[in-house]
Amino acid sequence: MPSTKNYHQLHKQVIARPGAVERLAELRMETLAEIELQEIRGVLKLSQADLAEAMGITQSAVSQFERGDDILISTLGNYVQGLGATLRIAAVFEGDEEETVIPIQIGSKTR
Repeated sequence: MPSTKNYHQLHKQVIARPGAVERLAELRMETLAEIELQEIRGVLKLSQADLAEAMGITQSAVSQFERGDDILISTLGNYVQGLGATLRIAAVFEGDEEETVIPIQIGSKTR
């Protein structure tokens, strides 16, 4: 019978390798950068029609938005809100040793 290892044992072995933590972090960010809006909606088990109703628009408008390349921040905010989340935007400055993340406020805080 072949020997098996549980996930925690394998994880410890992988991250013990030189540079593994950095490579895994980079892969994680690349994967997150490739997630499309419709994939998030799908994970939440929402149809375009469900989301359109929550946003007060048509299903075809949701479809066009999900296929769009250049979108308005306000529309993205409405889409994310329709998913039950909050849109947060940040500027990320990468330095030699560390990264600085600055949240960006768009529009007036007094709304």
